[in-house]
Amino acid sequence: MRKNYLSMIVTLLLLAGVACDRNEEPRLAFARMVPTLSPNDTVLHLGIESNTDWTLVSDESWCSPSLTVGYECMEVQVAIAANDGQDERSATLTLSSSDGGLVQTMQIVQQRLTPDSTTHYRLPVVFHVLYNKEGNKKQNVIEGHLATLIEGVNDVYARCGAYLGVEFVMAAEDPDGNLLAEPGVDRHRINLTSINSSAFMGYGREPKKYCEYMWDPNRYVNIFVYTFEDKGILGISHFPYVVKPHSLEGLTELEYDADWSELPWPQCVSINNEYIYSHEEYYTMTDVVNTLAHELGHFLGLRHAFSEDPETYDRDICLDSDFCTDTPTYNKVAYDKFMQGCMTSGGSVDDNEKQLLVMRENCETGEEFRSTNIMDYAYTEANRFTPQQAARIRYVLEHSPYIPGPKMRLPEQKPTTKAARTNTYKLVTFE
Repeated sequence: MRKNYLSMIVTLLLLAGVACDRNEEPRLAFARMVPTLSPNDTVLHLGIESNTDWTLVSDESWCSPSLTVGYECMEVQVAIAANDGQDERSATLTLSSSDGGLVQTMQIVQQRLTPDSTTHYRLPVVFHVLYNKEGNKKQNVIEGHLATLIEGVNDVYARCGAYLGVEFVMAAEDPDGNLLAEPGVDRHRINLTSINSSAFMGYGREPKKYCEYMWDPNRYVNIFVYTFEDKGILGISHFPYVVKPHSLEGLTELEYDADWSELPWPQCVSINNEYIYSHEEYYTMTDVVNTLAHELGHFLGLRHAFSEDPETYDRDICLDSDFCTDTPTYNKVAYDKFMQGCMTSGGSVDDNEKQLLVMRENCETGEEFRSTNIMDYAYTEANRFTPQQAARIRYVLEHSPYIPGPKMRLPEQKPTTKAARTNTYKLVTFE
């Protein structure tokens, strides 16, 4: 038996030698076809049969071979990034002999993810920095600073008291797949010293004027940083959409999931660079991290926590207008008058006055409450979302176009012909 066993081993080794014998005609092939990958696959074991030196390259960064050069028969591990985009995707692996005489290709297909309540969204962010003077560090923001703002927003969202399942990350690549020298930052020198933020967001005669700077909003959260004409505005954001038959109270419903290039304005958040370095965390009305967290809240479907007419934006009313019954409301105009009365002639308040100004009066019940909601502003702790606000954010993440990440949608929601797209966009922005 021992002799037969050794003979079997020798036979197998000889067969292996035949498969990869350099004395034969050069041969190069993938050992087997690769099945379609699941959205969460992280590694692919790829067999290569050859009797010559070879190179292996991928045309997509999400599909990355552990070895790019080798010889004879080998198994190569290919690192696969989770598919957190909105569509099935494919990559091509090209296997070539070192002399270029033999070439084999294999297409790797990865399915798209259908999200559920446990899906964690990692949203790539790109800051488009529009500056007039290169040496002005408020305009041409110091390298690395914008990444710290995103870290601050993530910290606020992670500690908000409600499960959101969302994280903002600085984009690693541009739309063409090129690695960004500064992750998440796209800089442009412009001839304007300031820009009207309302016109930039779409109110005006040239609504598509600034669309050229926008990257595909299905892949990136676009945040524009520039000098606002109105220095009193810290930030402004577009409100999201849903595509029929999906619906969420307060959101505009589109007939079709149209191509993003048809958007009549850049779907984005705008931040005033005047306040880009203002961050003191607590009781600071001009805090840039709180401002960005607030504007991204709008971008993900949340309205202001105070009373505000949905059509006229009149704030001198008492109305639970944010579609969340677990956020106490108050009359913003009345509060602003109270705040102005507390300020000294220099426009500042002391610590005791701050403790008064963080309090609100529920105009529906008359009860006093402490302002902690991220969708409030003025003197507020701005560190909380409620469960109903979190549910709205999750719905938008799962259903809204022009926001990155996997979506729940029906095939007929994405027509293939431009003529079929008859969207009527409604311009809704919030400061």
